[in-house]
Amino acid sequence: MKMTINKSGSVTLSGLTATETDVILAIADTANRRCFREPEPNGEWYSNDDFILRLTDEQRQALAKIGGEIRKIYGE
Repeated sequence: MKMTINKSGSVTLSGLTATETDVILAIADTANRRCFREPEPNGEWYSNDDFILRLTDEQRQALAKIGGEIRKIYGE
């Protein structure tokens, strides 16, 4: 996985497989639909529900790979 920060400030992720992309989209969709209902009085958003996500073995392996690559990008 490669992350490129463009001159416009947008970010491009490249080198992802279709399964890795599916995992990212599934997580984002689940978080959007289930985890954030209303902002707190201080204006911040917190997850109020359990974060439930079902992955196949292939998707779980893809998620582990993505997580490792993200940690490399952020130097963790």
